Amino acid sequence: MAIPENIIDQVQTRTDIVEVISRYVPLKKAGTNFKAPCPFHEEKTPSFMVSSSKQIYHCFGCGAGGNVFSFLMRHENLTFPEAVETLAERAGIALPRFSREKEEYATLAKSLYHVNELAAEFFQATLAASPQAREYLKSRGIGDEMARMLKVGYAPDAWDGLLGFFKKKNVPEDLLLKAGLIIANDRGGYYDRFRKRVTFPIADVRDKILGFGGRVLDASLPKYMNSPETPIYSKGRNLFGLNVSKDFIKKANHALVVEGYLDYIVPFQAGVRNIIATLGTALTIDQVKLLKRFTNTVVMVYDPDEAGEAATVRNLDIFINEDVSVYIAELPQGYDPDGYIRKFGAEEFKKLVKAGKNLFDYKLAVLGTRYDMRSPGGKAAIAAEMLPTLNKIGNAVMKSELIKRLAQRLSVDEESLKTELKKVKPDNDYTGYKQMIVPGNVKRGGRAAEKMVLAILLEGGALIGKAQETLSLDEVKDSSVRDLVKAIFDLHRTDAKVSPAQLISHLQDREEATLLISEAVNIAEIIEDKERALFDCIAWIKKSHIKEQLDGLQAQIKTAHEASNEDAVQRLVVEYNNLIKEQKV
Repeated sequence: MAIPENIIDQVQTRTDIVEVISRYVPLKKAGTNFKAPCPFHEEKTPSFMVSSSKQIYHCFGCGAGGNVFSFLMRHENLTFPEAVETLAERAGIALPRFSREKEEYATLAKSLYHVNELAAEFFQATLAASPQAREYLKSRGIGDEMARMLKVGYAPDAWDGLLGFFKKKNVPEDLLLKAGLIIANDRGGYYDRFRKRVTFPIADVRDKILGFGGRVLDASLPKYMNSPETPIYSKGRNLFGLNVSKDFIKKANHALVVEGYLDYIVPFQAGVRNIIATLGTALTIDQVKLLKRFTNTVVMVYDPDEAGEAATVRNLDIFINEDVSVYIAELPQGYDPDGYIRKFGAEEFKKLVKAGKNLFDYKLAVLGTRYDMRSPGGKAAIAAEMLPTLNKIGNAVMKSELIKRLAQRLSVDEESLKTELKKVKPDNDYTGYKQMIVPGNVKRGGRAAEKMVLAILLEGGALIGKAQETLSLDEVKDSSVRDLVKAIFDLHRTDAKVSPAQLISHLQDREEATLLISEAVNIAEIIEDKERALFDCIAWIKKSHIKEQLDGLQAQIKTAHEASNEDAVQRLVVEYNNLIKEQKV
């Protein structure tokens, strides 16, 4: 059965992350923290930090981060319950009894592949019997042949539809639990993980089904549900569609990377075959290494929203580490690959991909929207983020040319950039970085201000209450940040202690949240006046929110005026003027 949260918290309290990680890598004291070469990627200069006070780890080189459970899961390839059980045993804490298979991994893996194949057949049969699901696929432009090739299916609207299917085949429930197909309830029973969703099997390059993704047919939330980490499936080590597209990628000598199942299926069906999709997480070094087996050139095609843009920038450097050329194709606002191809066709999509920007131009353009390129602080902040990237480039001639271009774009002396470049150690340890992260460098608020608010709130204390009185959740645009801020506010209302490590444990299925927390904790350590920084950032966020509302009202006023709806015009103008007054307060 599921491990109760109070037991998880008890195990975490009785476990020291420094002691656990030191069994795997040699930690050395570095101020209040500990430092070591990262165990998750190759590096010469240590960039892997472990915080004893926060009980979390973070690598500034590859971006890995989390708590003691996350570390054990990644290093030992364990599921979350297995990591808890391992640490509980070391801490002398008795866990509720739950059955476990005793087979060797190879035997277990074979069993899991088999049940996943059977589950895919069940979902396919259910799809064939569901007019509603078939109509949904048709409405999204997915043809029958494509659905059959990818073994697309449908999970019925029942709590035990799949359970009943496997019961007839005498498949034990504990094996289904290990496969992530069912979930344990509080009464010792189980229920289907996937219900009333179109299912997309996730396969490895050998066509063995590792897990599933599921999407609702309507606008209900959550829109997507994916298999959890299992002994055979890790979303950070696999890519959707690679089993089908690998030969096309080899032939084209480059791969397109998109974000979702439909953004893979619709382009592939339209003839864009050298394509793969990530699995609900930012690209990892393992995925890049997997992709490198088939090509050394990648074009990233992400949604043109702030979250997608931020994910793209965060991931660029891992391609340099693996000597993979990367380009970024920019979609028009309001379009994803699925929608763009359905409206404009595959040939226009191919033209857009061909016009993709290289790493340098794209990253500099994005940073230009975050910081004021005309101010000294903005120039320094942009240089702080560009120089570690340029430092990774192995070709001296190319590096020199890009330094010259950066100096021209920032209108600064080239020699000053070379001086700063010398401060950049391998693996992004840039000594000038701490001075660059200040609220005044953030242009129009944006995600940087929201992340800084999260970083300060993770420190706990009285500032949480002050933020609650000032900041409304609907003013926070980044959904990942908003969810974490809400969790912190909720804990504060119940007088519970806000702990980054505990938040990570309670969000173990959300890798993006885990990485965001570990990143935010490190940001907090370099903010000197936290109260001032908090209210400066909240002011930016509010200003941005009001501007967005004003833009929306302007569009509504224009529409109402064109429709000669004077009552609506007057009402909207009053609302617009009230917002203007609020902005000036």
